[in-house]
Amino acid sequence: MFGQDPDAAYRRSQRSTGLPVRPTTVARGLALRLVDAGEDPHERRHIGQLLLDELCAAAGVGRVELVVADRRQVNQHDGRRLQSKTYGYYRCWFEEGEVSRARIRIYHRTAVRGQVVAAKVFLNTLLHEWVHHFDFSALRMSRSPHTAGFYSRLRALADALAVGMVLPPDPDDRTAPVGRAARSAPRGRRWGG
Repeated sequence: MFGQDPDAAYRRSQRSTGLPVRPTTVARGLALRLVDAGEDPHERRHIGQLLLDELCAAAGVGRVELVVADRRQVNQHDGRRLQSKTYGYYRCWFEEGEVSRARIRIYHRTAVRGQVVAAKVFLNTLLHEWVHHFDFSALRMSRSPHTAGFYSRLRALADALAVGMVLPPDPDDRTAPVGRAARSAPRGRRWGG
């Protein structure tokens, strides 16, 4: 896995556009339950971990641990305005070319005001980071770049879970309404690892 050409991982990510896993009815229910969950980080972690366990089992990949950090998002600020922030990230460890351990960390509070992140943002981040886990564990990629294929897999997963509304609109979809928030997003904003 490690000796692979980095461009090969990019091309493979671009080509892999299908649904990464067929979610169970239980997974759909957990995703919707997470959207309706309160602001308690322990409740979100519990429901989120159950959802991750369902997705991993359905995909036939190893478990990924969820950590919900009840602190502000890591960010960069130039003194006048927010330049970037990290919603969460994925990290994994390898043994003999296989993912042996994996963790998703999601920051529970917004970067500037320290408010609890919206449930839809939390779920979006969780699914985004799980697709990274899928890329490393199931597709056995040497890296998981943010390609159009990556976002296609993410959108397919959210739609299959019946929570497609948690994702930002697809910039290539000319039929999707372009809202004010979509146009005014700060530069450097990212959905995590």
